[in-house]
Amino acid sequence: MAINDEHLLEAGVRCGLVEAAQLERLRLEARRQRLSLLTMVQAHYRFPLSALHRAVAEQYGMPYVDLDTLQVENSLLKKIPPSLVQRKLLLPVSDGEQVLLICGDPGDRAGIDSVQRLLGQVLPLAMADLALLQLKVKHVLAGKSAPEQSGAVTTETDTDLVAMLDGIIREAYFYRASDIHLLPDAQGLRVRLRVDGKLRDFPLVANAGAAAALVSRVKVLAGLDIAEQRMPQDGGFSYHLPRPIDKGFNIRVATAPTRLGERITLRLLGQEAFGLTLADLGMMDEDLQQFRKVIHRPYGMVLLTGPTGSGKSTTLFAALQEINRPDINIMTVENPIEYVMHGVSQLQTGPKVSFADALRSFLRHDPDVLMVGEIRDPETADVAVKAAMTGHLVFSTLHTNNAVSAVTRLIDIGCEPFLIGSTVAAVIAQRLVRRLCGHCRKPRLATPAEQAELDREDDAVRIYEPGGCVICQGSGFRGRLGLFETLWLDETLARLVARGSDEETLEASAGERLSFMWEDGCRKVLLGMTTLDELRDVAVRKTRGMRGVN
Repeated sequence: MAINDEHLLEAGVRCGLVEAAQLERLRLEARRQRLSLLTMVQAHYRFPLSALHRAVAEQYGMPYVDLDTLQVENSLLKKIPPSLVQRKLLLPVSDGEQVLLICGDPGDRAGIDSVQRLLGQVLPLAMADLALLQLKVKHVLAGKSAPEQSGAVTTETDTDLVAMLDGIIREAYFYRASDIHLLPDAQGLRVRLRVDGKLRDFPLVANAGAAAALVSRVKVLAGLDIAEQRMPQDGGFSYHLPRPIDKGFNIRVATAPTRLGERITLRLLGQEAFGLTLADLGMMDEDLQQFRKVIHRPYGMVLLTGPTGSGKSTTLFAALQEINRPDINIMTVENPIEYVMHGVSQLQTGPKVSFADALRSFLRHDPDVLMVGEIRDPETADVAVKAAMTGHLVFSTLHTNNAVSAVTRLIDIGCEPFLIGSTVAAVIAQRLVRRLCGHCRKPRLATPAEQAELDREDDAVRIYEPGGCVICQGSGFRGRLGLFETLWLDETLARLVARGSDEETLEASAGERLSFMWEDGCRKVLLGMTTLDELRDVAVRKTRGMRGVN
């Protein structure tokens, strides 16, 4: 038995996930639009339904567990009539140490007591993701001899594929996922979502027939050849989530043949496009002030560096949003277009139009600001640098490990050092880490080793660890945060660059104009914005006192 909507919303209000006043406004709006109140609340706050089930578990003081990590206790399950299991959603499971009774509705005391009597013992209660629990119950009742499939079940071949894909994309939106992975496996298809940089399973596995049909549907939407299954393909399509979400975004699609069949990765682009500002990126105040000065210059070049998925495009978009005014002509060359910017001319490159060709064309359209998605070849670098020399403000990205190496990368590509020195105004290297949930983070004293890593000698240094609550879906993290390494070029550094100085010389001469990523990360660890483990994952220990790597 599932919990009714009012009970779920009441639990959401009690735990602070939903505001009582806002709930009443949404209730009126749901009646006016004749939509489900629960869906309206999900769309407004953008959280999955499992968040409210976790809130109910917190209200009843019981643990909320991950069914994927538990095994069904078949010896106990045999004592319960299948009809009762299916109707009441009650399932005995074990984590290897203790046996729990997973319940769909902890308020259904009659059903719980009936099962406890049938089992002949009182098991501690727990809750889990309701969709996953329903799938698990359906699976074990369909055939206890079937192999366990990590809490998922197979779908029928006559499944409504349109509804299935819509449901996957909608849940990905609610989870704030950046990517959807459709992976072939022995049972058919496995679905995974990348949330805050980490992959998590979506409670669905389609059988071979439905899996193939779902892959074909995605390929049709993306304009790909459905008959080609032995070669990788790339494409994309626009997707609009209907009311009450009523938002659209672009989806980039990539396919690849694997041993078990075709896998597809869908990148959800531009979900956070509206309302994004530089302050949301996580820059410290001093870096943010300096960055704002640089992007308001009339000419020069601003470079963002970092690996794929480090948030470079998001930073560029936020910068362009900041300077976008009616009296400025902003033009961008991208592949693909990740964020749609109103009032900006955006061009997507392709087989017939390269970055360099598009840039040359744009220079004849009287631009004030140019954004180049990526500098990857000598031709594009040459046009971009010369555009910055001729009175345009140019934004672009490079794939380098740190800020200083961007200069040597441009030289390697073929740019003249004196041109680089006279055009580049700033280089920012960045990485993304998970942001600690402000509602449940746990402070503790840093160990002596951690104090040394943070370059602090105070025994009272406090750092924070993830907790786990309803707001962050039990992960201890909510959203992501940028770590930045900044290099602000002035006349002294420009002369060194023009003379072709190496990276060591530039680092030694930069002084306060260079801030290392490790230093920026340490400040954010001490402020409780992220954890030391997250910092270690993306940066190496490098400070003004230590130019090497520990």
